[in-house]
Amino acid sequence: MELTIVKMDRQGRILIPAKVRAKLHSTIFALEVIDDELRLRPLRRAKLSDFFDSIEIDVDDFTDTHKLRKAVLEGS
Repeated sequence: MELTIVKMDRQGRILIPAKVRAKLHSTIFALEVIDDELRLRPLRRAKLSDFFDSIEIDVDDFTDTHKLRKAVLEGS
């Protein structure tokens, strides 16, 4: 990617150009300070449907939240 020069405003905001935002497909970022550099990484939102069937629990009645919570915590 080509070098782009940006300016920080008085409130400390830095504008990310539209062509860069279009490539990143994200509105949430992780900011790291490493020595004298800033590293900005886009974060992806997880969809809850991605976690379906990721654990197995042995509960017959999902309306009993106490049993459900216990089964999830025990991993059974």
